[in-house]
Amino acid sequence: MEYLDKLNKFDFNELDNELRLYAKENKVPIIQDEGLHFLRQIIMVKDCKRVLEIGTAIGYSAIQMAKLGVEVDTIEINETMYNLAKENVKKAKLEDKINIFFNDALEIDLKLLKKYDLIFIDAAKAQYINFFLKFKELLNDKGIILTDNLLFHGLVLEENIESRNLRQLVNKIKKYNEWLLEQEDFDTTIYNIGDGVALSIKK
Repeated sequence: MEYLDKLNKFDFNELDNELRLYAKENKVPIIQDEGLHFLRQIIMVKDCKRVLEIGTAIGYSAIQMAKLGVEVDTIEINETMYNLAKENVKKAKLEDKINIFFNDALEIDLKLLKKYDLIFIDAAKAQYINFFLKFKELLNDKGIILTDNLLFHGLVLEENIESRNLRQLVNKIKKYNEWLLEQEDFDTTIYNIGDGVALSIKK
């Protein structure tokens, strides 16, 4: 809603705006403003100290989280994105708060990681279930897994999608949404915030 968008403003600095513009011009998916508001609020309410992010991209969301004072470990499989993220983290002067792993999240050795108050999944959507299963053991008690892009630009609501590849991806997201709500060791709610976000609290 435009009215709420005007009320809920971020104090974006020059680098934030530079990254937002880069993402727009180069079609790099980054978290939407509404989703970012929600993510930041969760971090503050839960007083999170350490966050694991699956999918770094250009480092935008990691930088936004680290500005709250949390330590962020983030994993990126794409070398170009990894190098861009490292450069952007350096520009933000947050190297002491953000540690970027250049690796396939499904192959990374968990011994390299720590225990986390929050895990933010925003990577290959077809692998969401595998990401959740692999990393949930790294959560602290009452920790949270936040999954982004679960409405996938509204396509999960569409009945007829012509593209076969797109239809398969949408079906995988739908499967994840349903699977997520069935996990008995987590209390999950999916919110119509940003591009759809699931909040899963470890019981």
